[in-house]
Amino acid sequence: MSTPATSPRPTQLPPPRQDHFAGLTGANAMATRGMAETEARILKAIKHNAMVCIHGHVGLGKTFAVHTILRRRAPETTVRLRYNIGANMNEIRTHLWSRLGLPGEPPQAAGPCDQQIRDALEAEPRILLIDEAQGLGTKPLDYFRTLWGDDARRAAIVLVGSGNTRQKILNNPALHSRILDWYQFSPLTPAEVQATIPAYQKIWATAPPELILYADDIVGHGSFRNWARITLHLHDALEENPKLTLDKDLVRWVLSRIDPTTRHTPQRN
Repeated sequence: MSTPATSPRPTQLPPPRQDHFAGLTGANAMATRGMAETEARILKAIKHNAMVCIHGHVGLGKTFAVHTILRRRAPETTVRLRYNIGANMNEIRTHLWSRLGLPGEPPQAAGPCDQQIRDALEAEPRILLIDEAQGLGTKPLDYFRTLWGDDARRAAIVLVGSGNTRQKILNNPALHSRILDWYQFSPLTPAEVQATIPAYQKIWATAPPELILYADDIVGHGSFRNWARITLHLHDALEENPKLTLDKDLVRWVLSRIDPTTRHTPQRN
């Protein structure tokens, strides 16, 4: 008698279309250096049931890269956690309880609640993805360190954050000493922009390299979020008025929409 196959657990990761800023239509996931480095850290976390941290300024593609890699490598075992700034311990435990799929309401007493959470993490492999880690206080960060344990190493943990994420972890020596690997995102270099943006969205496929560098200099600044904003504005403008030409003047118009302190006077032929 064969054993019925168990249904795969529904993924907690959002659909890929939600990763692009404002749902940018036609945007492609690019094989950047940041994507490759992120994958290396996540694979190490999975292999060693370890803690790793992915950090850097906002808008550089950290969360996008992490979601893309985890969809590929661990879609069913990823427990995605994201908390409001300053979340208290009751909120931390309640959300984790729910995300782990534990039955009923969590015990009000911290001890029994934490024991059941630890048991669940020890029962099967999990990856705790903690996004926006910069918003967590000292107690929540230390809580995840204790859940991970030492000898137990109950779950791989991927911390993702911007701003002062690294400094917060440095200020917590017990947590910092247990982070196995780090990766800091940085803006795309001009060479990376030229290699990446033409394939990012069809608007840029035939754009001259000098126009792409110009757009990066005045608006993009090597940030995928900035490039998504540029592309959204250009897409709408060209859709509404097909007679427009993708040129420096139109890019400067986009800058005037993103930065209202920028004056834009259309060039006259």
